[in-house]
Amino acid sequence: MNTTTSSHPAEAVSRVAFVAAGLFTLRFVFFFLPYLHFLPSGLSGLVQDGTLGGAILGNAEHLVLFPIIAALPAPRWAKQAGYGWLVVDMATDIMALQGVSPALYLALRYGGHISSALWVACASWQATKATRIVGLLYACDIALFSYIPHGSFFLLIPSAFLFPLWLVLVGRLLTQHRTTPLAQMPLDKEHVPA
Repeated sequence: MNTTTSSHPAEAVSRVAFVAAGLFTLRFVFFFLPYLHFLPSGLSGLVQDGTLGGAILGNAEHLVLFPIIAALPAPRWAKQAGYGWLVVDMATDIMALQGVSPALYLALRYGGHISSALWVACASWQATKATRIVGLLYACDIALFSYIPHGSFFLLIPSAFLFPLWLVLVGRLLTQHRTTPLAQMPLDKEHVPA
């Protein structure tokens, strides 16, 4: 079996991780644009919560994470938390588009971020070096923010850098595994005790 071909599962998922990093970076840039008062308001409002562009970008950035959750080694319950987070975040983007009050959809979104923190922390714990450190820092930041009532968005600024960086590191990690035979590759460890 030739394990260095482009059809290797880890290589395909590593590309998806890089795409996810780009989508989340784009979303975070647009998230902070309204706070830059020297830019035209029309530009910053293109992909904000409650717009069609915001719902499409928000759903796209989460949809591409499904194969990443499947590929990274983590206990089954942590992966399920990750999938749950994706569903909750995509639902809150649609809630915003449908005109639901930000107080409602943001509270639900921040509750979903606890599941994000759990999955990223567990998947990062399985990794080494920078991937572990960046993932654990992101998990702590996103979880902490969820527990601060009406917290300032400034507390989320580290996450805007940490999560895309973590996805790039995950992409590199998965790229390194493309030459590993499938039987030895630490992907989708469903046998990890729950």
